[in-house]
Order: sequence, then structure tokens, then C-alpha cells
Amino acid sequence: MSEARINGYQMYYETHGSGQPLVMIHGGLGGGEGCAGFVEHHAAALSPDYQLIVYDRRSAGKSGNPDSGYTIDNCARDLRGLLEHLGVTHAHILGSSAGGPIALRFALEHPEMTDTLILINTMSYVQESERAVRQRELDQMRSNEAEKGREASIAGALEARWPGIRAAEPDRFQRLYQLNLERYDGIAQTMQSYLDIRDSLESRLAELTMPTLVVHGDEDSRIPVECGRQLHRGIAGSEWFMVPGAEHGLMGNEPALMRKVILEFLSRRAIPAGSAAD
Repeated sequence: MSEARINGYQMYYETHGSGQPLVMIHGGLGGGEGCAGFVEHHAAALSPDYQLIVYDRRSAGKSGNPDSGYTIDNCARDLRGLLEHLGVTHAHILGSSAGGPIALRFALEHPEMTDTLILINTMSYVQESERAVRQRELDQMRSNEAEKGREASIAGALEARWPGIRAAEPDRFQRLYQLNLERYDGIAQTMQSYLDIRDSLESRLAELTMPTLVVHGDEDSRIPVECGRQLHRGIAGSEWFMVPGAEHGLMGNEPALMRKVILEFLSRRAIPAGSAAD
């Protein structure tokens, strides 16, 4: 557990184990618990074979809440800064959900640092229908704040995202409520940054030549499975793995299966330790 000033903000990060570095970029559009789920579900199991690197993005988890810097380009620079801080010259890069676009941007800008690319229940944000969903969420968030106040807006948004959470998990609800209240402006900027992606990732997918795995649940109600298929079609030579009956949040909901899929992919497609040029 460590903190460092990375690319202009106070970043919380953790490293576990040794071996080839494997970076996991968490999802969420700000607020939330950051990389805690990755640590809970995957650190102990992966650390014997890999150096697992996780971090909390801007305005998430235990990281800082800067006034600016939420663009996807700059979020990729955050990751580059962390790897430089750790002395890591190349790594396996995994992006889950909203972490996917950051992983994509990092791989496009730093292919020499990206040994493999793993994209979990995510999308490129080129899809007009999906951007419209996020735009409605942002508009609703701002409208609720104007009508009901920031506190009520945040409570309502949490209940909408996780129906029944206030009654079923009061401690978690209160923790998330406080995180989102403190990071409200950063959350709004994060949401806008994803809307601003448009075709900037989709139009460059053909540039990605590193071994790539795309994984999606076919019952994903947050990011439809067709978004994952579109990524797979756009990245030449990528592998596709669909999880039947699975909802969004594969890394937390299906941790054992996801580790199996990821480790099998890495065993087949990763550069052997010691053979990559540093």
C-alpha cells in the first residue's frame, strides 16, 4: 500500500508479488472503491506468479480528487507515470469496464510497454446508443443536483446503480455515499471524458498488434455484449471469450473463472520472462 504524486495528483497504488508485471485498471466513472475489488479477489491468487499492480484512478478509492486532468489521454499518462515511478518498462495491461478505454489508449500510445492487452466487459465508446445512455446519466445527475441538492442526488444515483443497497448493505452504502460526495466534481468530469472519446479509439484499433484478449458476459446489462464483439472484430488477431449468462462486473462476480481465462491466455500469448527487451 503506497501513495505517490503521479502526473499531478496523489495516487494510491498497491503491488503484490513478483514476476512479470500485470496491471489491472479498475472500472467506474469516479467515486467508488477503486482497485479494492481487484485486491480482494485476485491479489493472493496472482501474486505467486505475477507482480500485480493496481491503483485508484483520479477521484476514486483512496486517490486524490484533483480539479482537472480527467481526459482519457491524461488517464493513460497517469498509468505511464506510475510504471515509471515503479521502474516498470513493460507489462501486461488489463482494463475492466471503464478501465478498458484507458488500457486501449495506453496500448495505442505505448505499444512498446504493452506485452499483452486484456479487455474485460468494456467498449470503445464509439457507439452512439451507449454514449447516449451515459449522457442521460450525466444529465440526470446534474438535474437531480439542481432540483434536490447534491446529497440527495448522490443517494439516488447509488440506489439506481445498486437497487436496495441502502437497506441491504448500509455500511457500504454510507462509504460509497461519502466517497461520491467528496468527489462529485471529479465524477462529473470523468463521465464527460468518456463521452468525449467518440471514435478516437475505434478509429485506431487496427494499430494494435500485441496479443489481445476480449472477454464479455452475454447478459451484460451495463455494456452490451455486442460492444465487446465490436472490439474483437476491430483488433486483428484478438481472442474472444464470452461468458454465458454473465452480467457486468466479471472481475468481481466471476473471479475464479476470470483468473483461469486470463492465466491461460497469458501462458499461450505472453512473452517469456527475460526475453523481452527492457
